[in-house]
Amino acid sequence: MSEPELHSLLSADDIARLHRDAGSAEGLPGLAYGPDFFALEKRRLFPRTWCAVAFESDVPEAGDALPVELAGWPLLVVRGEDGEVRVLHNVCRHRQMQVVPEACRARRTLSCPWHGWTYDLRGRLLATPRIGGRREHRDPAFDERGLDLRPVRSGTWLDMVFVNLDGEAPALDVHLRPLRDLLHEYDFDGIEAGDRLTMTYPGNWKLTMEGAIEDYHLPLVHPELVEGEVESHPRLDYAPRCFFANSSRREFEDAHAAAESAALGAGLPSITRPDVHAPRTFAIGVFPSAFITTRPDHLANFLCLPDGHRRTRLDFRFYYKVEAARVFPEQRRRVVAFWRRVFEQDLPLVERVQRNAERPESGDIRPRFSPFWESNVHRFQCSVVDMLRRPEG
Repeated sequence: MSEPELHSLLSADDIARLHRDAGSAEGLPGLAYGPDFFALEKRRLFPRTWCAVAFESDVPEAGDALPVELAGWPLLVVRGEDGEVRVLHNVCRHRQMQVVPEACRARRTLSCPWHGWTYDLRGRLLATPRIGGRREHRDPAFDERGLDLRPVRSGTWLDMVFVNLDGEAPALDVHLRPLRDLLHEYDFDGIEAGDRLTMTYPGNWKLTMEGAIEDYHLPLVHPELVEGEVESHPRLDYAPRCFFANSSRREFEDAHAAAESAALGAGLPSITRPDVHAPRTFAIGVFPSAFITTRPDHLANFLCLPDGHRRTRLDFRFYYKVEAARVFPEQRRRVVAFWRRVFEQDLPLVERVQRNAERPESGDIRPRFSPFWESNVHRFQCSVVDMLRRPEG
């Protein structure tokens, strides 16, 4: 069976309707959240850009290794003896077994559990046990050259490990420059991961990201985020195929409401630059597989990793100034509990939208966008399609 191509899933008219101005554009049809579209994304979207797949702080010491998956691609994040974090294809060059099935610590080598082929922390093949007989670990008829674990182009930023599977994307530093510039009010030097949270969303990865980058739904779904607010000074920022951000600088009707909003992490030291007195709070989708949200006293990063076409794994890390990451347990508990509640409020909505997206196509019912609130959701969908339209090779 041949793999799907974009033209078999979206017509030229579908794409033209999506690429209108946000006020008249018609969003992706339901099949874009189904298995055939996801199969195309696995082949032509995720490999062709920088995707966040892990946290550097999860492999803190030399020899630490963490298996991860990006839309069906099995990968291995390893910290080498030189302190560098590298990513390898987690596929033994013998019979395609997963070399490291579970997270491990302080390894000197990586050994396949099936036949024992062994690699160093850079993925170089070291040993092929008994390949030539019971006591023969070499075979003159077998050429071992070129059988190292395949490396994956990778880099790190803000504790996230990024990969570019096809190796063709611009340098990570160049790719992320607009995002670093956007966050200029914050000082991320001297922050440390202090807490973690994981959950699974019952919906396509795009639905998860689309809900995270718009504030239109806050009064109905997350009223605690806007209670007592009189003005939010909203702003949308974006860099196509890099990030989509909404931000605010909220004003409240009275001192009590302002204090309640600020009490989320009350007592935690600021992570903003000293000359910034009223920083914007950001909710940023880092295309395609991560999300960043900032508050004056903490940063939260989460990975948004597809697990099939109708499920998304979320892996959160919360960051504070070093002195706060190891103390202030009550304040940190409130931070994690707050964000857990917020994202759990979205769970039934994501599930219902996914169910509707998978309905039999009839009546040509397409999503529409609020230009004021959802222009970035529109841009996000356009970026997905634009990535899939790019010619291969």
